[in-house]
Formats: sequence, structure tokens, C-alpha cells
Amino acid sequence: MSVPTPNPISTSNAKTRRVLVLGSTGSIGVQALEVIEHLNMLFEQGESSVRYQIVGLAGGSNAELLQSQAAQFAVRDVAICKGNDSLDQSRLNLRTGVDSARRLVEEVPCDLVVGAIVGFAGLDSVLSAIERGIDVALANKETLVAAGSLVIESARKSGARLLPVDSEHAGVWQCLQSISLDPYCPPMETPSGIDRVVLTASGGPFRSRTRQQIVGATLDDALNHPNWAMGAKVTIDSATLMNKALELIEAHWLFGLSADQLGAVIHPQSTVHAMIERSDRSVIAQLGAKDMKAPIQHALSFPARLAGCAPNLDVTQLGQLNFEPIDPDRFPAIGLAMRTIEAGGTAGAILNAANEQAVGAFIQGRLGFGRIDECVAQAMNELPIEPINTLDDVIAADTRAREFVDGLCAPSAGGVR
Repeated sequence: MSVPTPNPISTSNAKTRRVLVLGSTGSIGVQALEVIEHLNMLFEQGESSVRYQIVGLAGGSNAELLQSQAAQFAVRDVAICKGNDSLDQSRLNLRTGVDSARRLVEEVPCDLVVGAIVGFAGLDSVLSAIERGIDVALANKETLVAAGSLVIESARKSGARLLPVDSEHAGVWQCLQSISLDPYCPPMETPSGIDRVVLTASGGPFRSRTRQQIVGATLDDALNHPNWAMGAKVTIDSATLMNKALELIEAHWLFGLSADQLGAVIHPQSTVHAMIERSDRSVIAQLGAKDMKAPIQHALSFPARLAGCAPNLDVTQLGQLNFEPIDPDRFPAIGLAMRTIEAGGTAGAILNAANEQAVGAFIQGRLGFGRIDECVAQAMNELPIEPINTLDDVIAADTRAREFVDGLCAPSAGGVR
């Protein structure tokens, strides 16, 4: 298959890059705004040739924070999914509702979209940007998990670039860049001479627990992540290692990797984010401090390498780096990811929707923690996996999977277990 050679993002003819931040009130969105402030400071100091202008913000339900962000960055065009009563609409061009982020993308001209809405809810806005040929700094892994074939096909047609924000995918991307003079940027085919790409997982709060202990975990247990401060859904996904499963599927789409070219290991220190194993048996790794600002900045400023705002990594203070295999009996999510990659079609949409619904049920106290990955496995075993031709196919599979898991959580099905 012939793949067009990607071109670097040109900054020589334009001093301003217009940015939409979708999910601006979440953890990644807030940090993206901090990175943009830093990059603009470098521009004012003459250390960068690009000024970033935030032209639109989309939030979920935190109207107070969205209002504050709009005022701080002089943004008029905003969107909020729900809870807009406290927004000063006299000062804003406001869009509301579940499709408000997508309408923001369609109506506000921009050069870059930060896709940081969590979950399936972020798919339509990201896909809309890609269809318009707009580069996306992608933090929403569910977009590729649920609709990877559509997203990649649209990106190849439009020329949009997918700039990975997740620390692991940013690590893979930088490792691949290190072996080529070309400014590689997803979507892409992996260069020759790569045997395997390995993502690391902290192991979450249950790294050393037995399966029996994991099954009986409480919500407080699952939210007690040892390394990262994240939203509830992502933190629980990290506890089941479903977050790593989703990242493996995302890596499959971003870098053109098959299931047998992908792997994951537990790395409690969260210092090595990714490794690539070359065919000559050498291994290239990307290391960094436990701070999301570094991968966010790399995505926003690519291909430039500018002074960073993340903490330095002092290797003399690391002590040791540990790596452990992932036990498939304690953490079945990784095996589900490989099944999903191999099955193709709507398998990703089923896995993602079943997981989102099961996690939501666990948070609400309707499902035991140990049942989350079991519900996902049941959905994948019992629901049909079909080809994806349009977004409607993805939405239909998503709906079926959610209804299936809701049925498993109903009192008639046994309640909380």
C-alpha cells in the first residue's frame, strides 16, 4: 500500500495558529490551555515563530470554569453539553447540547483542534474536524477505538494529521521520529525494521493484588491511582487496565500496527512511556516526567522543539526502573484489546461502549468492580461484529452494547456483583 509522505506543519508563513479546545474544562483541556500560555510566552520572547489564538472552547457541564476560561483567553465562541444557566450569554456566542462541540468545529474557523472530550461523546466533533482537513491534537482515544477505520480513512482523504497527546502514543511517535529524517506524523504506516511497539502501564492501584482482591474493590480503592491525577472514568480504566487496552487499539490505528506488533508491560514508575523493538534487537525508549504538559506541548508545537513547561526528568533521582509482565487472569482487558484489533469492524465500538456503560454502573453502585471487564467480554462474545461503512454503523453498535450492559446490571440480572 502506497502511503503519502507526510509534510511538517508549516509555521513560516503564518504567525498565528487558531485553536479550538474541546473538553477545555477537563484535566487535559486545562493543561492544554496552560501549555498554550507557555508557548505564547515563548513567542513574545522571540523564541518561537508561532502565536496561538484560542478561538473556541467546549466544556461538559462546568459552566463556571468555562466562563472563566472564556474571559481569560478573550474567547467568544463556546459550547457546553449541559448546565449553561450560569454562563453570561450576553458576552458569548453560546452553543448548547450534546452536539454543541461538533457545531463549534463546523462554525468557527481554526487551524488546530485539541480533542480532549472523554469517551464516545468526543467522536462526532473530532471526526468533523478531520473531515474538514483540520489537524487534531488527539487525547480522546475512544474516537479511534470505536471508529478507527472511519477516522483514518477520513484523515487520509482530507490530509488532516492526528497528533497524539496520550503520553504513551506521544512516546511511540517520538521513538519513530528518532529513526527517520522524515517528520513522521500519524496516520502512518510503521517504518520497516520495527518488530514490536511496547506501551507501559503503571499497573494502577491493584498492581499487586490478587484477582479475588480486585473483584471486591470499592470505588475509593479504584480511584486511588498511585501516579496520575485524572478524571474518574480514566482512573477506573487504569485500575482495570482497560485504559491500556484502549491505548493498544489506538496505537494500532495511529501507527498501522497489527496485534502481533503490539505489547504492554507494567512499569510502576511511569517514567518510560513507550519502547520500540527493532529487528536488529535494539530497543529505543522514550522517557519523561509524570506530567502531561510535555506530550501536549509536543503535539501543539510539532515539528518545532521548544523550551518546555513540564518538569525536568532527573535520572539520578530515579533509583530503579521496574518492568513486569501483565497477568491476563488478573487483568483480562489486554486480551480483549488484541481480540478487538484482530476482529475489526464494530468490535471496537462494542468494547468501548460496554466498558463506558459498565464503568458508569460501577460508579453508580449498580455493578461490582470485578464485573466491569466481565461485562465487556460478554458483550463482545454475544453481540454481532459487523463491518463499518458509515458513522451510523458505529452508533448502532454503541447503542446495542450499552443496552446489553444495562441488561446485565438490572436487578433481574442479579444486581451488584
